Amino acid sequence: MNTQRHKSRHGLFVTVFLLMTLFVSVGFAGVADPRLNQGPKPVAEGASVMVSTQLPIVTETALAVLEAGGNAVDAMITATFLQHVVDYHQVSHFGTMSGIFYEAKTGEYHVISGVGTRPLASRCGEGDPSKVSIGGVVRAMGALADRWGTMDWSEYLQPAIQAASDGVEMSSFMYGVNYKLMQTGESGGLIDNPEARDFYMPEGFLVPVGERWQMPALADHLRQLAAEGPGYMYEGEWADKFVKAARAGGHCVAPEDLAEYEVQWQAPVRFNYRGHSMVASAPPDTGGAFVGLSLNMLQHFDLASRPHYSESAETLEIMARVFGRASEETRRMINDPLAMQVPTDIWVSPEYGEMAANIVKASMRQPGVSLSASEASLSDEVMTLGSDHNVIVDAEGNWFSVLHTGHGGAPGVLVDGVRATGSTARALTQGPGRRLVLPITALMIEKEGKPWLAMGTPGMPPQPVTQVLTNILDWGMHPADAAAQPRFWAWLGNEPGIRIESRISDDVRAGIRASGLSLSDLGPYYWSTGSMQIIWRDEETGRLYGSSDPRRLGWPGGY
Repeated sequence: MNTQRHKSRHGLFVTVFLLMTLFVSVGFAGVADPRLNQGPKPVAEGASVMVSTQLPIVTETALAVLEAGGNAVDAMITATFLQHVVDYHQVSHFGTMSGIFYEAKTGEYHVISGVGTRPLASRCGEGDPSKVSIGGVVRAMGALADRWGTMDWSEYLQPAIQAASDGVEMSSFMYGVNYKLMQTGESGGLIDNPEARDFYMPEGFLVPVGERWQMPALADHLRQLAAEGPGYMYEGEWADKFVKAARAGGHCVAPEDLAEYEVQWQAPVRFNYRGHSMVASAPPDTGGAFVGLSLNMLQHFDLASRPHYSESAETLEIMARVFGRASEETRRMINDPLAMQVPTDIWVSPEYGEMAANIVKASMRQPGVSLSASEASLSDEVMTLGSDHNVIVDAEGNWFSVLHTGHGGAPGVLVDGVRATGSTARALTQGPGRRLVLPITALMIEKEGKPWLAMGTPGMPPQPVTQVLTNILDWGMHPADAAAQPRFWAWLGNEPGIRIESRISDDVRAGIRASGLSLSDLGPYYWSTGSMQIIWRDEETGRLYGSSDPRRLGWPGGY
């Protein structure tokens, strides 16, 4: 991989401009950024460029790359590395990523999979591979840079290096997650790691809200990565340190597992919903198949003629039972397609959608019967907080929708400021296809062969993404309003039920309980339901718009 070759016609200017932007945005110690809170976000408008990411500084930095002549890939790589610093509590430098890139020049959609991979168990001896993952983010950034990037590799990392050196403003969101990690024992063993304690608690306690968290160890690591390229984390000094730390904890990993990691290029999952052509991330991501199957069933319910699911127990029950069936059906059937077949084409076929919808209709309660259900409890799965989702459109008409997250490393490991604490996600440990199965859900809607809307969210995305799509396509909502509507999760398991944000009426609550589904209240805006990043194009004017929902700290911007 030759990521050091000179590709940039504007490299020095980009670097200087980015550093100036970063200094203006985060350089004033003691002045809290009022945008680093939950709450409503403005809708952004632009003639040809739009960015929607998880933090204002990340959006502004991506825009700076585009304004200086970079493309959507350049902006995405730069944003991703910066988020590994300023959104440290959400994402990992040795983690997982997956996304869809629309290449305007060819009109093709490319799915890039940098998903974490289990070590090959046969190399382990007595080591345990069950929670170890070889993170693919940096390899994926290198692959993107080689294929479409126009900047030198080292330039992509400069804003991240500057942020780690100067310090990151501690938001209440970041503090809350750090507290959970380091003070309550929910850290995969990090509290027992002296290097991790020094990193998170440099003065013996967590950096307080509003102050700056400096990360010198991570800054040094990023400088080394900038100098040596992606191979530093897979075949270089960092890789050696990681293998040693993981093995010391009794975990299975070999140098070959890192050196042999390969990024996968895949075709997207494609399906249609009420005449709209959808393009989504592919297995082992569960999102594309789940959304495709759910919408394939919902096509046989006339949602547009019904009250919204937040106003009608009947509509909410229909959607919950559809989601429950989709969850149960896809839960174990989605695996790494390098090892196992996945019946995605069957799930999104018209015949299967009609049959599955009829099964849902035939499994509702009997007419006139009123049941009773209790409050439901939250599961650890639904409480998941992590990940960042970014959507970027450049002036050339390239669109990029990407999620990156943790799920790389081994429990209790933090090396050179890189949190690499492993993953409990399902994955094989033998054979060629050992990628983690995760609910990543990058999605685009196309019209006349070109993207019209792109979206995604962190958290547990498949059900929330499907809800936002129905809000837009069935109930005709503005995308920003569609993302702000109450969100829910539904499951069918042993105790079927719904977890939903509380902005619903008592009549809806009573109707759901009468249906035999349990109900739990998530509060008005529950940030574990994600942060929708959405960009769309006005079909008449061609202008671009961007939004980020109120549950987290995201921010859109364009020009």
